[in-house]
Amino acid sequence: MKWFLGILSVILLLFLALVAAVVLQNVDPVQQEPTFAPYPFADTLAARPYDLDSLKALIGDNKGLPPGFEVAAAIAYSAYPQLKDVNIDMILTQEGAPMESNLNIWSLFGRRENREYRVLLNNAENTFFDPILLRSLPFDAQVGILAHELGHVAYYHQLNLFEFGKWGLSYLRNDEFRAAHERSTDLMPVYHGLGSQIYQYAYFVRNDPSCKALYEVEKGFMDKYYMTDKELWNVLAK
Repeated sequence: MKWFLGILSVILLLFLALVAAVVLQNVDPVQQEPTFAPYPFADTLAARPYDLDSLKALIGDNKGLPPGFEVAAAIAYSAYPQLKDVNIDMILTQEGAPMESNLNIWSLFGRRENREYRVLLNNAENTFFDPILLRSLPFDAQVGILAHELGHVAYYHQLNLFEFGKWGLSYLRNDEFRAAHERSTDLMPVYHGLGSQIYQYAYFVRNDPSCKALYEVEKGFMDKYYMTDKELWNVLAK
């Protein structure tokens, strides 16, 4: 019995040490502007010819492309040269939030270059979120919101295990932390040359007739946690 209590005590001490290491981390929720100059993407990317093979060569062979949205995804990837060597997959799902970025938790315990990130894209039929799912968006808005999700990945990739734990706890428990993080992540496409595209996304989900009913219900949530089209327009006009 004594050996069991000894093992239990060690496990408890290790757990408390882990909790303390996480709690003591100082994690800024606000995304920072990168130091490199972005590629100058055009304000309108739709109705242009694209060579997908050339885009794949540019972004690396460790990037998953969602079926039916390969070009939009590849363009979004191409705006983040710092992620070229990072393993990222974009996966169409039948549940969950309209778009969500996360990672294979177990990959956090290995080398940073071996981490595996995922962008989950809800593609379910006949749901409340239908008007703002990827398939319902104009091409430029698709690129914009995918660039937003990759902004999360760029942020995650800077964090170590303990910092990521602190970020996750703060994101789930602190509304102001979550709002600061999400709203600053809306600026990541701007910082990476896709400001017009994230603006077009924000405008579409708030003003297109197909989104009117959803926006009326979700207006408080959307405008608190994400930048409005007017706010993004003001940023782009500077």
